[in-house]
Amino acid sequence: MRGERTPDALSRALAEPSRRAILESLQFGRRTVTELVRATGLKQPNVSNHLAKMRQQGLVRAERVGRFVYYSLAMPFADVLLRMHEIAASATSAPQSSTPNPSTEVSSVNPPSLEQVAAWRKTLLDALLQGEESTAVILVNSMLAQGVTMPFIYEEIFQFCLQQIGEMYQQGLTDEAHEHLASAIVERLMARIAQFYTPIALVGCRAVLGCVAGNWHQLGLRMIADSLHALGWETLFLGANVPTPSFVEIVRSAKPNLVVVSVAMQEQWDEAQRLLQHLNKLRQEHAFLIAVGGHYIDDHPELVPQGEGFLSAPTLSRFLEYIRARWPKGCYEETETSRNTDDG
Repeated sequence: MRGERTPDALSRALAEPSRRAILESLQFGRRTVTELVRATGLKQPNVSNHLAKMRQQGLVRAERVGRFVYYSLAMPFADVLLRMHEIAASATSAPQSSTPNPSTEVSSVNPPSLEQVAAWRKTLLDALLQGEESTAVILVNSMLAQGVTMPFIYEEIFQFCLQQIGEMYQQGLTDEAHEHLASAIVERLMARIAQFYTPIALVGCRAVLGCVAGNWHQLGLRMIADSLHALGWETLFLGANVPTPSFVEIVRSAKPNLVVVSVAMQEQWDEAQRLLQHLNKLRQEHAFLIAVGGHYIDDHPELVPQGEGFLSAPTLSRFLEYIRARWPKGCYEETETSRNTDDG
């Protein structure tokens, strides 16, 4: 009979220093007993005994590959609770610290200094260029434990580093493979952060987000989707290269409060205009806000149609400020009014 498989089992494991050390090491990927001994400084019999007990509790799983047995975290919430434990420990040692609050741009208690931000950027940039994902994970975990919020990490750290790597690629200082590797690592880091910032409650708002046909650059749009989700929005993230008819149809059926369209390059603008025309017609059936962004729009904000119903925000933080101001109490009343109008 298997032992308990609950968050309480993990909480008790975290209270035991040796098991906590093993679990923290497994955050960065699967490990053999020998690798765990080296990473934790524990003796091999102790590591094996702890692993056996945590396997029985369902905290870790084992997989044989050739002559070796690899261990890894077994529960989706394990990594989240590890981060919560770090923050709780930090709050105990420093009473003035606070847990992250997705509704603010950065922790108001201890905002990072310019020197700290510069150091974070350099550490992540070096890790991305060298493909050292474990170093990047440690950095992100540290920022989360210090109360740095998702929008700040996305905008001030991730976007900055990706822009630097993009410029290096244009100058011939790195190649396309390394640029793609950096983007892939950042996307996985974002998945970790998004898991940490699960919304406490939904606010009744729905957003559809997609890249115009021909646009394969979806990372910036993913950052918007994650940030909206952390605010309690339901997000329908369509991803890259969405055909216009499909985009229009899902907006028609989903009846969102917000539609976000990403345009990365000039050659995509003609198709983007066709999409915006179709979406604007749909607004006669169901009112919603259309936000247009992406690299091309950042350079040419004047292309976004003027007037009520359209939005262009040059930065993630400014976009979220507008969203909070536009829907300060959520969308339940607006959605109910819209449904009543449709029924009538």
